[in-house]
Amino acid sequence: MNICEHFLSSFNHVIRAQVYVEEVPWKRFEKNGAKHVHAFIHTPTGTHFCEVEQMRSGPPVIHSGIKDLKVLKTTQSGFEGFIKDQFTTLPEVKDRCFATQVYCKWRYRGRDVDFEATWDTIRDIVLEKFAGPHDKGEYSPSVQKTLYDIQVLSLSRVPEIEDMEISLPNIHYFNIDMSKMGLVNKDEVLLPSDNPYGRITGTVKRKLASRL
Repeated sequence: MNICEHFLSSFNHVIRAQVYVEEVPWKRFEKNGAKHVHAFIHTPTGTHFCEVEQMRSGPPVIHSGIKDLKVLKTTQSGFEGFIKDQFTTLPEVKDRCFATQVYCKWRYRGRDVDFEATWDTIRDIVLEKFAGPHDKGEYSPSVQKTLYDIQVLSLSRVPEIEDMEISLPNIHYFNIDMSKMGLVNKDEVLLPSDNPYGRITGTVKRKLASRL
């Protein structure tokens, strides 16, 4: 917001400013409790990004989000209850591996927000709805249902956001047939597939309040 305001206030010919910033997660090297003075390691815990657009004559439009957050669970996932017609060939399945790379973007309702705390809260919600309780997990009947549950819970818990867009590519991992080697693979060795896969996307917005 400060950068947008700088350009709009400093240059008369500028009527619109748009700024995009990413915070790449780096963690300082640590050994025996001592942190290294100048060495870091990249930690794939999700990239924090934000985008602000402002017209000279209006308030800023503020988005924030998470991307490149790779998550996987080896069970408690299926794909069932979907609409079927004469062209449907995909069978229902009640136990499969669920792997994806989260892209989540939301719009704030105003500028008086603790942006860092809100980002942390939404990231926790994403992981909570994906994984479920640590001792038993949470069953996902489809990627679509998990995506929607994340959005609904986020808007419920975080009143500062107006809408949320999520994209979850359905990255496939399949059980490897090891019978030709005389081995039995009890869902312990999985192979990521490079075949085409679906990209599940959705946007949920708050319902507009009645003006009556």
